[in-house]
Amino acid sequence: MSALVTVAVVGLVAASVVFSLVAVVGFYRLPDVYARAHAASKSETLGALLAIAAAAVAFGPGETLKLALLALFVLVTGPTAAHAVVRSAADAGIEPWVRDTPLPDGGFGPALSDGTEDTEGSR
Repeated sequence: MSALVTVAVVGLVAASVVFSLVAVVGFYRLPDVYARAHAASKSETLGALLAIAAAAVAFGPGETLKLALLALFVLVTGPTAAHAVVRSAADAGIEPWVRDTPLPDGGFGPALSDGTEDTEGSR
């Protein structure tokens, strides 16, 4: 492998890792199923596509068609799966987290279904 190809592969893999870490952090830190599905579908799909692009650059033209089909599969199934999860949550009656209720510490938190405040800050 030439130095330019190596630099391109390392750059694509590093970008893939960054976007995958963003997805993990978003999935851990975001408050509800809707926001978590957004983080998982957007960031993780891009992270996977960058990893596939790195493999395409590393393996050369002989494997590009297979990797392009794999990229198409990831591009279609990732967001579709997130949409299915969000739709199931909506059908189950799960309401989105809302930042409109002041908490005792001065911050904002979700309003509970009975109109009271979520004073524990549970997510």
